Amino acid sequence: MRTWLITGCSTGIGRGIAKAVLHSGDQAVVTARNISKIQEFEAKYPDTCMALSLDLTDESSMKKAVEETYNRFGRIDVLVNNAGYGYRAAIEESEEDEIGLLFQTNVFGPAKLMNLCLPKMREEKTGIIINVSSIGAVRAAVGNGFYSASKAALELVSDAIGKETEHLGIKVMTVEPGAFRTAFYDSLHGASRAISDYTPSVGSMRLENMVNNHDQKGDPDKAGKLIVELVSSGNLPKRLPLGSDAVRIIRDELKSRLAEVEKTESYSITTDY
Repeated sequence: MRTWLITGCSTGIGRGIAKAVLHSGDQAVVTARNISKIQEFEAKYPDTCMALSLDLTDESSMKKAVEETYNRFGRIDVLVNNAGYGYRAAIEESEEDEIGLLFQTNVFGPAKLMNLCLPKMREEKTGIIINVSSIGAVRAAVGNGFYSASKAALELVSDAIGKETEHLGIKVMTVEPGAFRTAFYDSLHGASRAISDYTPSVGSMRLENMVNNHDQKGDPDKAGKLIVELVSSGNLPKRLPLGSDAVRIIRDELKSRLAEVEKTESYSITTDY
């Protein structure tokens, strides 16, 4: 029986993972900023679930969640960094305080949680870290630049930790979802100002022009089930694209990058000593 610590369980993929974990018989500490949205898990699975409030912008909140997980279940076998949010604005429109909050939530908070869990994982020579990123980390979209940058940063941090801890028996997987039928698009942040020059490129991405019809292809429950199955199998990929749109977009972007490398190779190599 594994013990999972999962962030962002109130909606979406985090909720799907929590449901699949508890259904499988594993133990889970489910977290969200608003604990009232996740207490139903503890009510349904009182012996194997604990619901906690966790805020990725509050270090004491993260420390408390890790401590209470160890106090209740004695271990953390799987850490899932799922919590995060999106920010829509042209780069020039973006506000420094919003950018700081975005990176704290999407990068620095998850990194702190990893650092809080790693000492015991290193001691026990086992553990799994799953970081939920985005197709935005692979292909930036207009009006989405700083969100993409935050997820790309999370991916490279994940890659580094994976290489640093592989010899210790710790596995790290980055998940790259496409569009899923979640509340993500209902909770986006946006800039308080709009620069008219960017309307042709960014206008359709601004909050006032976005409508969430909840018709995305991705099913959060199926995503959760797949992730639990992969953990149980022991065959974790380093990167997991989620959804047919993610597979297509990531494949096309990587092909484009490779083509650019091949196009510039003949003069790029002339800079060597």
